Amino acid sequence: MKKRSAAICAAACVLGLTACESDLGARMEIAALNTVIGMGTVFAVLILIIGVISLFRFIPMIQDRLGSKKKAAVQVNAETAQTVDSQEDAEDVSDDLELVAVIAAAIAASEGAASTDGFVVRSIRRVNRIKRA
Repeated sequence: MKKRSAAICAAACVLGLTACESDLGARMEIAALNTVIGMGTVFAVLILIIGVISLFRFIPMIQDRLGSKKKAAVQVNAETAQTVDSQEDAEDVSDDLELVAVIAAAIAASEGAASTDGFVVRSIRRVNRIKRA
């Protein structure tokens, strides 16, 4: 056990971490140096954290810029969708048999039926939904 502790003490003395064989004054110097290095490291990290936190005030500005670009893209898409909707409104959907077949199939699937033989579609009405911006 003494050989191991002697080897550890020798390695620590070579690295300058401790003063194994020296007097109290040399050990106090090394202890003070270790304290200063430790406290300096802590303060450096705290200053770094303060810097990062101070940059948080720029995040809303960046989000606003990105949001305005997205809003502009959404507005362009909404305008094109409105023109497409206006074109679709002009079409006569009273004889659209494919749409009726799809709706009947969806009703049959939700009811769990295998076929649409028992279903009769009496009327189809468009529901006006409020469009959110």
